[in-house]
Amino acid sequence: MAQDEPQLDRAMVNRFLRRKGLVAMAEKSTAKHLQSFGLTPDVVFDIGVDTGTPFLYEAFPNAQFALIDPRAESRVALKSPEAPAKARFFETALGAEPGALTLHIPHSDKGEQGAMASLRTRTDQLAAKFTRMEQREVPVTTLDAIAAEFQGRLGLKIDTEGFEHEVLSGAALTLLRTDFVILEMSLTQRFAGIAPPSHLITRLADAGLEFRDVLRMTGDGRGGGAPRLMDVLFTRWQPDAPPPTTRII
Repeated sequence: MAQDEPQLDRAMVNRFLRRKGLVAMAEKSTAKHLQSFGLTPDVVFDIGVDTGTPFLYEAFPNAQFALIDPRAESRVALKSPEAPAKARFFETALGAEPGALTLHIPHSDKGEQGAMASLRTRTDQLAAKFTRMEQREVPVTTLDAIAAEFQGRLGLKIDTEGFEHEVLSGAALTLLRTDFVILEMSLTQRFAGIAPPSHLITRLADAGLEFRDVLRMTGDGRGGGAPRLMDVLFTRWQPDAPPPTTRII
């Protein structure tokens, strides 16, 4: 019985965290956990940088990094002590096709909330907590266009606040040489026009990338147990198998 007690304690803590709308599971967004999958990318794309993703940089110290974010403020990630040794910053948004879109940047009593900036209109309960919404016209390109500048096998981290499906839509060729994707997946309609989870899973499955693990999950923010979003790891089901040769539609 004593052996089961830690599991019971963890379950009780998780229930408490879910009621508070916080992380409701063990945190797996660590370099050690990511390295346990045996991934060896030549280039890693951090899409939706904000202030940086230290565990990702630590997991692949020998990889080249492309940091992509439409906010100029995110260049600060290059100056952080945790910044990757080899990195380039691309000040642009990613989408299904080149162009320009409006980036919505929320502000609260605590100042600018850059991590919540989105190309979509927020519709969840958090929208009422912002004091104002800054709007910026930003350039948009495709991941295929940027990835064409890099050689080798790839890894992707995509956190674009509801715009993940559009990012993948502009990455048909890139996904064919991608060995893993860490994707923020919304499980509720947090933004207007957001793609449902099945669309994201299907697009990645068509590229040979399968749902492998949940790295992080948050509650619904209203005291309920239903999760609001999760960071999901996708990898190739058979690491040594060749990627699909057909172009993804």
